[in-house]
Amino acid sequence: MLNLFKLNLKKKSSGKITKNRNIIKYYPSFIREWNNSIYSFNKNIINLIPHSSLLAIKLIKSYFNLYNNQLDIKTRENKLLKRLRRLSSNKIFLSSGEFKHRNDKVTIILYIYNRQMYNYKLNIEKHYFKSLETNLISRNKIFELINKRSLKFLKEISKNNINDIKKNLIKYKYISDYINNYLIKFVRKSLKELSIYIYYKQLIYLNQSKFSYTYLQYLRKFLMKVYNKNVEFNLINLKRFYLNSDILSESITLKIKKNRRKLLKYLNTLKRKIKINLKNNFFYDIGLKKSRFYIDDKNLERIILKNIKYKDITGFRLETKGRLTRRYTASRSISKLIYKGNLSNIDSSYRGYSSILIRGNNKSNLQYTKLKSKTRIGSFGIKGWISGN
Repeated sequence: MLNLFKLNLKKKSSGKITKNRNIIKYYPSFIREWNNSIYSFNKNIINLIPHSSLLAIKLIKSYFNLYNNQLDIKTRENKLLKRLRRLSSNKIFLSSGEFKHRNDKVTIILYIYNRQMYNYKLNIEKHYFKSLETNLISRNKIFELINKRSLKFLKEISKNNINDIKKNLIKYKYISDYINNYLIKFVRKSLKELSIYIYYKQLIYLNQSKFSYTYLQYLRKFLMKVYNKNVEFNLINLKRFYLNSDILSESITLKIKKNRRKLLKYLNTLKRKIKINLKNNFFYDIGLKKSRFYIDDKNLERIILKNIKYKDITGFRLETKGRLTRRYTASRSISKLIYKGNLSNIDSSYRGYSSILIRGNNKSNLQYTKLKSKTRIGSFGIKGWISGN
């Protein structure tokens, strides 16, 4: 047996041999594979984890979806129904949680895309700053006209007699009335715009306060009752909604559920919004060889930041199936598919390096999400894939 073991060690591998030894291999964590990592001697505790994780995600989503109805009514021109508020994209999107269980605490990792904050800032720029600029321009023009007319009126008074002055005073009395009416309207309009600006500032403050410890501690108390342990949060803010497959598929489900007749329009706009970086750094090791002996602040960004794994999106795929016809009868099912870029793993398919499979045949560079929802005519499902490099 010992000789056979030595012979097997001397055998060469039949796969491709990589010449470069400076490659950093990516090993995904267990949370990435199963959304929960736990080890316990009691098997009954493990049986309750799926139910407790679903309950925890519901509590967290309900906390981040809280809103102030009075401020929303004051900022909106048209009232929004509660049924449509649930389908609105003006909210904080959350991914499915990743849970690390330990003996004394549970750490919850969440990816967050704050669409609500972006909308509030955009509305302030549109409704307040732009309208303020237009009002100032119009105000300056009107004051110039008033000055011209008043100077003209004074010149005419200086030339005419006392009897003519009385007639001109009656004739040009509308100038003072016009000035007073204009100033009253301008003040009212400016106060209204200023009040809307203050309401938006209050909404922004409420949005930011959800991430502070003063309000998160109340959510933490409820979660501690669910797990009977201490709870810690690890919140990761995303700049784009398509950086997580859960958020991407949730955003499109809300739009389809709101109006299924614009399915193709929603899918095409989604395809245009997603930006894919196809310029993969196949020769990123050259930077390591050149700057191996001399490292500067400029080289740190080139060496470290550019060589981080899975920071760019190389492709996505979205598949919808179900009762999505335009008619109000669920006579047949429809399936639509959009994709952009490439879902293959670049390390294994192009560079010839060994890659890791997670949970069966799923690749380590892919993120997969499966959701379901329903409309008036029936139910539908969505599958989303996002690949990175």
